[in-house]
Amino acid sequence: MQDISLHLLDIIENSVRAEARRIKIRVKANVQKNLLRVIVEDDGVGMDAYTVQQAQDPFYTSKLERIKKVGLGIPLFKQNAELSNGSFKMASEPGFGTVLTVDFELDHIDRMPLGNLKDTLLGVIIGHPEVDFYICLIYSERGKEQSFHLDTAAIKEELGDIPLTYPDVIEYIDQSLNEGIQNTNMEDV
Repeated sequence: MQDISLHLLDIIENSVRAEARRIKIRVKANVQKNLLRVIVEDDGVGMDAYTVQQAQDPFYTSKLERIKKVGLGIPLFKQNAELSNGSFKMASEPGFGTVLTVDFELDHIDRMPLGNLKDTLLGVIIGHPEVDFYICLIYSERGKEQSFHLDTAAIKEELGDIPLTYPDVIEYIDQSLNEGIQNTNMEDV
């Protein structure tokens, strides 16, 4: 994968396949700590400790429809984090969901770019309107913090019977994400 947003897309799709109804996505950039952290938390079916270990193995997949028994998304995300002096942690419990925390050294030469975060987030929101997404972007530099939050559950509540896939709603979410990414300087990450 070419950038972090594509890894994020893969992880979110895993959460959806795990029957998540709520997915929290947090992206935090802290210049002083030289840290880029991506956290994805879901309320899906979860995994036992053995499956968590297996999911990090590039030769394992839980997708029964695949001819080849390989799943490279999580192992590649882990590898890319570790190549940039970062870390990868996956915690899960059956019936309670999964939390994935991936750290990157922000200025490491081998750190992948964040990529097109707006299109990735907009795509999963519109592609999975049945899922509630909570998105939090935080950028810290020189003791100053900028943040952006978007909660599709709150948007759905406000809209009533109007779906997230309605064109004007898509435009609103697109503009909100674009402004949030710009206001938090995430386009520079």
